[in-house]
Amino acid sequence: MIAIFLDEFHFSTLWNGGIFLFCAFMIVCYFFMIPSKGKSGMLYIISFLFGMVVLFLSVGSPLNIIGRLTLQAHMYQIVGLLFVAAPLLVIGWRPKSWISEKISWIQSALAYFRKPAVAITLLTVFFYGYHLPFMFDIARIELYWNHFFMMCLFLAALNFWAAFFYYWLNNRVRWYVTAVQISAFLPYCFYGLLAGSGIYQTYKDPAVFLESLRVCIPVDLQMPDEFYIGFLPFDPVYEQQMGILIFLFSIALVFVITLVWSQRQFKNEKG
Repeated sequence: MIAIFLDEFHFSTLWNGGIFLFCAFMIVCYFFMIPSKGKSGMLYIISFLFGMVVLFLSVGSPLNIIGRLTLQAHMYQIVGLLFVAAPLLVIGWRPKSWISEKISWIQSALAYFRKPAVAITLLTVFFYGYHLPFMFDIARIELYWNHFFMMCLFLAALNFWAAFFYYWLNNRVRWYVTAVQISAFLPYCFYGLLAGSGIYQTYKDPAVFLESLRVCIPVDLQMPDEFYIGFLPFDPVYEQQMGILIFLFSIALVFVITLVWSQRQFKNEKG
């Protein structure tokens, strides 16, 4: 059904040219405009490039349209953006990080924002601020409001992962922070999993559903309302539960991988 839905749209609607140009510009800056501190290892380059690819796929690919059909697809977006693209970009940007070290007030501000309590609070507040039912429904029908929350979430994730890899050098602190951050997401997950009905009007109310689709489709490419309504019969409770389970297990997997990697790195440096 989703394939039929996507076939009706023009290539430029499914693939966001603005996001593509932004990613391409950042890659050009990375290689040709921003000097590195020392020699950039292949690990950093691959990490940065892969992070940019995941960033584009998360917010500039057909997944962005599908995310307006089901919460499950939206959660793939969130996982890709916050827990795959963000840490990869932070790792890849390591050779360029000297820039912020040259400007004292930026360095001071980053030192504050990367305190464990502040970094966790920022990521949690923006996540809940976006995903509370009434805020999410508003954001999905107000395109710029949606962009604002996605951008703030992404910046908060970049801040969190930069602190995780380069500021919280004590591995015990990393374990504590991971436990607290996952625990902060649990109330949302339990609420969505235990709810007897869909928590978002976007995925169950035809009027809100139509409005959320219209804001991301050019006027000259919009179809009759009946065409879109035909794609609404996704079970909102099932999609909601699947989306939240995907989110929960994905972040747990990402954190386990990063913690194991950081612990091995700590042992190698100690040895």
